[in-house]
Amino acid sequence: PYLLTRCEGTIGELAHLLMAAAVAAVESGEEAINHRTLSMADYTGPSERRRQFERELM
Repeated sequence: PYLLTRCEGTIGELAHLLMAAAVAAVESGEEAINHRTLSMADYTGPSERRRQFERELM
């Protein structure tokens, strides 16, 4: 549920989230994707990206 909620249920977003988590895991020395590296991942979900875009338009 955590992964699907965070990526809003889309496979493409899940792939982006896992890639960002993998980068965070390697950079932190943890070398494993877990809840900690998922929270450290440089990832913004589609709804938040949409809100950021809309704020920039105003």
